[in-house]
Amino acid sequence: MSDMSNFKMPEDCAKQWEILLLLLSSEEKKIDRTSDFETDTMNYFLKNEGVRKILLHWLSEMRSTYAKKVSDTDTALKCDEVSLLWRQQGNEKFRANHVLDSYKCYTKSVMYATHDGTMYPLALANRSAALLRLKRFQECLSDVSLSLEAGYPREQRHKLLLRRADCLVELRRRRRAAAALAEARALSAAAPLSPADTVEFDRLVQAMEDKMAAQEDKEETKEEPLPGLYLGENPDFHAASNAVELRRNDAAGRHVVTKEATRRGDVLFSEEPYAWVALPTDSPVCEGCCQQDINPVPCGGCSRVAFCSASCRARAAAHRWECVGAAANLYPTIGIAHLALRVLLISAEHGFPPLPRDEPEPATAEQLFRGYERVDSIQIYKADTHPFYRMFNLVTNFDKMNNSDYIQYALTATMLTLYLENYTEFFSYLPSRVPYALSGSQLRLAAAGVVLRGLGQLVCNGHATLSLAAVDDGDGRTVTEREVRRATAIYPSAAMMNHSCEPNIINTFHKNRLIIRCASELPAGGEVFNCYGPARAREPAAHRRASLRAQYMFTCACTACRDPQRRDFVLLFSAYACQSCKGPVVCAGARAQCAQCRAPFQLAKSLATIERAHELLLQADRASSIEERCERTHAAFKLKQQVWHRHHSSLRAAADRLARLYADAGEFTKSVELIKQNIQSHEYQFGSFSVEVAHELRKLSDVMLERILNSPQNPDYRDWCLETHKILKKAVQLTSLNYGSWEPLVRRLRGHEALVAGLLADSQAPAPANTVHRDLHYNLKI
Repeated sequence: MSDMSNFKMPEDCAKQWEILLLLLSSEEKKIDRTSDFETDTMNYFLKNEGVRKILLHWLSEMRSTYAKKVSDTDTALKCDEVSLLWRQQGNEKFRANHVLDSYKCYTKSVMYATHDGTMYPLALANRSAALLRLKRFQECLSDVSLSLEAGYPREQRHKLLLRRADCLVELRRRRRAAAALAEARALSAAAPLSPADTVEFDRLVQAMEDKMAAQEDKEETKEEPLPGLYLGENPDFHAASNAVELRRNDAAGRHVVTKEATRRGDVLFSEEPYAWVALPTDSPVCEGCCQQDINPVPCGGCSRVAFCSASCRARAAAHRWECVGAAANLYPTIGIAHLALRVLLISAEHGFPPLPRDEPEPATAEQLFRGYERVDSIQIYKADTHPFYRMFNLVTNFDKMNNSDYIQYALTATMLTLYLENYTEFFSYLPSRVPYALSGSQLRLAAAGVVLRGLGQLVCNGHATLSLAAVDDGDGRTVTEREVRRATAIYPSAAMMNHSCEPNIINTFHKNRLIIRCASELPAGGEVFNCYGPARAREPAAHRRASLRAQYMFTCACTACRDPQRRDFVLLFSAYACQSCKGPVVCAGARAQCAQCRAPFQLAKSLATIERAHELLLQADRASSIEERCERTHAAFKLKQQVWHRHHSSLRAAADRLARLYADAGEFTKSVELIKQNIQSHEYQFGSFSVEVAHELRKLSDVMLERILNSPQNPDYRDWCLETHKILKKAVQLTSLNYGSWEPLVRRLRGHEALVAGLLADSQAPAPANTVHRDLHYNLKI
C-alpha cells in the first residue's frame, strides 16, 4: 500500500467511505481475478494487513462519531435524559391540545428510553393517551400493554386499564372492556386515591358502563385476504403460479413462460423476500415486516430502528448482529451492501443446508461454495428445496464487471466481515449454523464470500418495494399520492423473469411480499417479462440501453428497442407543436422541421411564447383573488397549447395546475374537463390500465365528488352521480390492480363509491342497466 497520510479526507467519516473505496481499489487494481472464486478474493483482502488496518480504523471512527448522544435531543443509543426531554415537550403539547405534535414528541421519548429503566413505561403510557385522543384505538391498546409489561407504576395502573377499557368500548368489544373495567376497579381500590380522584374515577367508569349498555358487540374487522396464485401454487416453481413454468436455454438463460393462457390481474407470483432492508424515509417502516405508517416500537439496544409491534421485533432476530452498526450509522453509508449483509445473517438464521448427497464433505469455504454451485439450476426451484440454494445460484455478473467495481465490492465485504468479527458475537454463533466442521478462518472466509456474492447478485437481481404515500397539497381540494421506495429486497423466484422495456406484468407489494399480476392477457407459451429499468413509455431506447448496460451488463434487444417506430415513442411527449400543421416536432437543436408536413420549425418564436406564459404564471402567483389566479393561469395554459404538442408532458402538468385552481375556486366542471383531457394523454403514453391513469382517475373522482356534494340541486345532479360512480368503480379497479386492494387509498375510494351509490339510491329515477363495468377487461372511454 502506498502512503495515504498526505491525502486530506473529509471530516465527516461517513463521507470518507466512497473516497476510501476509490483509493483502496486504485491501489489493488493489479489483482488478476480471471480465475478467482469469491473465496479467493476474500482470502486475499482478509489477509491484507494494510486494508484491514484502514477499514478497522474507519469502523472505529464511525462508532465513536455516531454511536453516542449526538445532541441534547438526539442519541443513537438509549438515554433517559433525552427521553425525559421529549416527554416533557410532549406534555406541553398535550396540555395545549396539540395532540398530533404531542404524539410525535412522545414517540421520540419512547425511542430513546432505556428498556429496563423507569422512563420507557412512562413514555409509552403518555403516548397511549395521545393515541386515544387521535382515535387510533388499536395502537393505544398496544402501547398500554407494552407499558404494563415494562413495569408501569402499580399505583397508577388503574388509569392505564381505564384507558384500555375506553379503547375497547370505542371498538365495541364489550366483554373485553368489562374485564378491563373490573381490573381497573380492583387496582383503584388498592391505590392511594384522594376522595376527589375516587369520585372522578367512578364517574368515568359509570360513563363507560352506560355506553356499553347501549352497544352490541362488534366483530373484529379481519384483514382482507391476499389474492391467491392463479391455478394454485406450482410445486416445481417456488412462490409461482401453476400457470407458469421455469425454463432454460442458451439464448434466454433461465426464463419464465406461461403454461396456460392468463388474463389481466391474474397472480403469477406471490413471494416473500429471501432478505430485505428498509430504506431511510421520513416516516418509519417496520424493520420486521416492512409495514409502513406504524406506531413505532423501538429496538431495545439502539434508537435508530423501529418495529410495528413487539412480536415483529421478536421475530427480527438478525437485527441483534446489526444493532451496533445501526447505532454507528453504518447502513445508510454503505447503501445496498446492507442487504448483502442481511443475506448472510438470514442465511445463518435459516441454517446453511447440507450439500447434495453425491458431494464430498467440504473442508474449506471454497469446497463448500463449489458444492452449492454444482446443482441443477431449475430443480432448486422446487417448493421443498432449501431457499439458500435459490439465493446462492442467482447470477452475479462478476465475470462482466470492471475490475474497479469488483474490488470495491470486495473491500465492502471485507469491512462488513471485520465489523461482525470485532463488534458482534456472530462468529461464535456461526459454527452451529453450518452443517460441516470448518475451521474458524474458513467460516470467516465463507461468510465474507456470501457477502461479496450477495453484492453482485443484488445489483442485478434486487427489487425496490414501492407503496403509496399521500402528499398534502395545503388548502387544495385534492391530495397527491406518490410512489415511495420503502425497502430493497431480493426475490429469487421473481428474479427469473427476463427483461423487456414493455413488461407484461405489474409488481405490487403487501408489506415485504411481492405479488406479481398479469398486466395484459398472455397466451399459453408466451414469455413473462419484467422491466429492470426505465420502460419504453418513459425513456428513449438509447437511454434505456445505456442504463441497462451500466447495471445489468447486457444490451437490450426487446421488441420495443428493435422496432424503429416504437423505440423512441417517448420523444412524442416532449415534442413541440408544428406551427403549420400542429404535428409533433422533436427539436434536437436550433434547427428542426416537422416530420409530417416538412415545414421548418421556428424554435425562437416558440420559446418567446413560453416565456410570456411563464410571466403570466408569475402574475397568477401574485394575484390577490382566486378568480384572477384562474384567469392568468388559464391564459398561460392557452399560450402553452400553441407551442407544445397536445401530448407534451409539461402541457399535462400545466393542465393539472389549472384543474387544481378551478377545483379550489369551485369551478368543478372546468376542472373535470381538464383532468379528462389528461387521462386521454396518459392512456396514450402509458396504457389504459397503467398506474398513471389510476392516479388521474383518483383526481377526477375527487373533483367529481366535490361537484355533486356542492350542487345537489343542479339539474345535471343525477347524471353527475352516475358518471362519478362509474369513474370511482374504475379508479378502485385500476388502483387495486397496480397497488393491491390492501392500500388505504383503495379503501378510501371504495368508501367514496359507496357514498355515491347511496346518493344514487336516494334519487328518484332508476339507474339504467349496465352503466357500470364490472371487470378490468375493457378500455376506458371518457
